[in-house]
Amino acid sequence: MAGSDRTLTAGPSRRLPSERGRTRFQPAIPGLIVAAGIVIAALALGGSMGWESIGTGGINQRLLPKTGEIAPDFETEDVYGNPVRLSQFRGQPVWLMFWGSWCPPCRAEFPDIQAAYAQLEPRGLRMLGVSLRETPADAAAYAARNGATFLVLSDPDERDTAAEYPIFNFPTHIFIDRDGVIRSIVLEDMDTEQAIAEVTRLLGAPSNDET
Repeated sequence: MAGSDRTLTAGPSRRLPSERGRTRFQPAIPGLIVAAGIVIAALALGGSMGWESIGTGGINQRLLPKTGEIAPDFETEDVYGNPVRLSQFRGQPVWLMFWGSWCPPCRAEFPDIQAAYAQLEPRGLRMLGVSLRETPADAAAYAARNGATFLVLSDPDERDTAAEYPIFNFPTHIFIDRDGVIRSIVLEDMDTEQAIAEVTRLLGAPSNDET
């Protein structure tokens, strides 16, 4: 599909996803460290209440960057091994999604997310879908099979993103305005209507030039 091919690449070099997958899919040491912190936080909250908070995104919400803050920068790769940095999209509204094709809620929302993005891209929105905990080949295959037209990135072992974006709720959606400020965070799957509503608010947020 032409749209998928255009979107799944971020540069002239196109290594096969499987080549990178063989070398980069390693144990996520940063992710394991953050996971240990999650367990400690749950215990600190007190037994079942702590675990319940994890399940509903409470702990993840505390660990993630906050709305109103500048989104921390990171550099990872697209599914073909080309480097992509979040800050290169400064000046454009960004929908940052952390997902995995192994995740049932991610799969369930995928058609709605793509439908929403197809409507919103002409308004200047850029969407980055960061696949975690799977090979680039798996992420690329799923995205292409399901007609994704957004940029698909891959951080299989979470070495590139976990320090600033510790993800334990899948999917996680972060909406960033033109100035790089986080405007909203959604820690659950969305339907098309909800996704469009989130982005509409994002697009309506005044930039620093307008304030």
